[in-house]
Amino acid sequence: MGSIIQRGVNPTTFLRDAKIQGFGMQEGLIDPNICSDVSWELEEAGYLVDYTEQVPVKYIADNNMRATRLLHSTIERLVGYVEDDGYQHLPLFSVRIFEPGEHSTTIHRNHSSIGPWAIGITLAGEASFQVYDQNVLDDYWDTMPLVGDGNDPTPIAEMGADAGSAWTLYTENEQLPHSGGLVTSTERRELLIFYSMNWLNQ
Repeated sequence: MGSIIQRGVNPTTFLRDAKIQGFGMQEGLIDPNICSDVSWELEEAGYLVDYTEQVPVKYIADNNMRATRLLHSTIERLVGYVEDDGYQHLPLFSVRIFEPGEHSTTIHRNHSSIGPWAIGITLAGEASFQVYDQNVLDDYWDTMPLVGDGNDPTPIAEMGADAGSAWTLYTENEQLPHSGGLVTSTERRELLIFYSMNWLNQ
């Protein structure tokens, strides 16, 4: 396996953006063929299940998931480059599955324990990813469903996320409201998220 970053993409730009503004987006970051291999490996290992949460990345190696290990090590290396340190920033992963024709998520903030880095990669399917101004939600724990009737809040940034697209949320300074939009593909959307939790750094 060679480089899994697609040609013409600056892989650190969206991470640097996140450190400045709290989020970053990059369409077509990862080779979709790698995403397909990762999806297969997750399924074989029993992880391609919605709400698979807080799985230590060491189980990727334990299950001989070569493509998934390459994906994680590549993203981890990019974060280390941006942070200019040798720490492990993404020791956990989660999986989310969204069915065609459904909104992926409500408008919400991540739990305060997650971060400072959370990086999501779409493995299959397609849906938008949106980030909103803080005042869209009144209280930290509020959520708001997406209705799709033209009256949903307007995001401050939006990206169409198909296989290989990535987003990042950097929560050192604030937890921004965000959402996953309508799954527009005929196949379900598969999302793999690498992240840390604040208590791991204490």
